[in-house]
Amino acid sequence: MNIHKKSQRSIKIADQIADQNTNTIKFTHLTIKHLKPQAKRKIFWCDGMMGFGLRVTPKGIKTWIFQFRIDGKERRMTLGKFPRTSLSNAISLYSDALSKVEIGIDPLSERNKKIKMEEEELTLYELIDIYMGYCKESGKITYKSEERAFEKDLPASIKRKKISEIQSKEIATIVQKIIAKGTPGTAEHIFKYTRRLFNFAADIGLLKRRDNPCLDIKLNLPKKKRERHLNSKEIYLYWNNINDVPMACVTRLALKFLLCTVARSIEVRTMKWSDVDLHERIWTQPTSKNGRMHRVHLGDLALSILEEVSLYTGASDLVFGSTRHFRTCGKKKTEDLEIMKSWSLSQPFRRHFPKLGIEEKFYPHDLRRTGATLIAGLFGRRDLATMALNHTTSDVTGIYDLYAYDREKKMALVALNKAIELIVNSSNVESIPTFDELRAKVSQPVQLPNPYEGQGVDNQQGFQASFSSPVSYTLSVCHDGSKNVA
Repeated sequence: MNIHKKSQRSIKIADQIADQNTNTIKFTHLTIKHLKPQAKRKIFWCDGMMGFGLRVTPKGIKTWIFQFRIDGKERRMTLGKFPRTSLSNAISLYSDALSKVEIGIDPLSERNKKIKMEEEELTLYELIDIYMGYCKESGKITYKSEERAFEKDLPASIKRKKISEIQSKEIATIVQKIIAKGTPGTAEHIFKYTRRLFNFAADIGLLKRRDNPCLDIKLNLPKKKRERHLNSKEIYLYWNNINDVPMACVTRLALKFLLCTVARSIEVRTMKWSDVDLHERIWTQPTSKNGRMHRVHLGDLALSILEEVSLYTGASDLVFGSTRHFRTCGKKKTEDLEIMKSWSLSQPFRRHFPKLGIEEKFYPHDLRRTGATLIAGLFGRRDLATMALNHTTSDVTGIYDLYAYDREKKMALVALNKAIELIVNSSNVESIPTFDELRAKVSQPVQLPNPYEGQGVDNQQGFQASFSSPVSYTLSVCHDGSKNVA
């Protein structure tokens, strides 16, 4: 209780500082933590410690500084960024620099000479900072995953080393220890990210590409190809029993939305209201994993989910924002929400999976496979699933074919939403439609309005995309749980 009161008091102090435009404050960890960025860059000076300050940018970046005068010239040097450089560490750096000024030594010139002597070679810590900044500025969707992996899985001892000093053996040892813990997936990810990190260092001229310490390492991990997808009975149980699984309403709606749109988890978690046109029933992804714009048609179920989630996140930028701001369905927040964490969708399944009433476990990404399997099975065409998934083809034609396939995507996703609706609205498990019944009811082509009607142009058929070779597809959607081949 005392800690809570202390935190609230520090927040009030920080608010008062911003309101009164005060420059000199007493530095404490909580006061600094809750300082709010303002329209212009501002420096707060520490009360009682001359020249020791904290610079706060409009983007909220907080940097420790030391301003001093030597040989009649005013100088300023940075001491590190908060919170990586804590208050106590910043005070220690300030004290060292101040003691040098008092005996006539310029600490800034001394530091620059030291950097020059070391030929400005970066540590792995510094390289990671530069790489993460590049990934963020370039709009890389998965940079948070890489940043988290570097922080969690790379030991501090290796991150303090110069990049030229890091040996292949050290990287291999780290990876093997992670594999020994029984998490080969984590080992594969950190190895892939580290190799990519050193390739980036080569791209910007910090080392030669052949000096990448990951080049001579081979993991030899067995490749696991996941084939898990839900049959019609499991879809029914998943949809109707997920309300019994303890989780926030927004998380529950996001999990349903995954199945209706065959979208990736990261795409749903970062989805913005500004990219959604409810009138046209279109969700536009400006950039996707393959680097291309992707438009997702919103079927009836997907649209109803967005209408429901808007009650909780409609005033925010994000459609499925972080659930930490509201723990129950009754609470609403109008403030901007944070991006939902990557584990938020899978964690409820790990903790409460038996409540779904499904025997074989599955993960949120398996819902994307389930939706794709349904689409391919309903039409007997794998190319429609490829379009809905926004996968690129490996043939040469894919380089030249820039058609968006909006008509075909709409046909696939409308059919998917109708099939799911028929399954989940069944009165019980025994009355779930068979796959043949689903195919007969929902796989009819969608008739789109003719934009040339009344203009003397006959384009009623539009552009039909098809592949020359038919593809058979296995789909587990029989009401008795057996497999059916489309």
